[in-house]
Amino acid sequence: MDLRALHRLRQQPQVVLRDLDHPLRDAARRALDISLFLVPTESGGLRNSAFLDGPLLNLGTQLSTTWTAGYMHPAAGPIHEGFHWGEQTQPPPHFLRTAFRGTRGRVRKAVAAQLASTLARLFPRK
Repeated sequence: MDLRALHRLRQQPQVVLRDLDHPLRDAARRALDISLFLVPTESGGLRNSAFLDGPLLNLGTQLSTTWTAGYMHPAAGPIHEGFHWGEQTQPPPHFLRTAFRGTRGRVRKAVAAQLASTLARLFPRK
């Protein structure tokens, strides 16, 4: 991707991060759906504690938007899917990681497509 284009997008972070909410929410939802098939049935209410939360916007020096999916149960926990400018964060290995692993390639492609679409919308060619 053109670095000049990314610099232009960074000048309007709220618009860009809001546009990224859709592909990231879809990825978190898809991973949560996949993980439901991996939940042990004898886990005592694990399935019923599923949640999807977001977006969490960080408009500080490290711009990011994050969606979180997981289970509010001691046997599991949350995992996040997000887009971060700057230093990348890695979620700790736990229950949902298997479900998210299958969606990473799709997320990268969806984020790239959304960034290209936002760039074209904000800065149309003359």
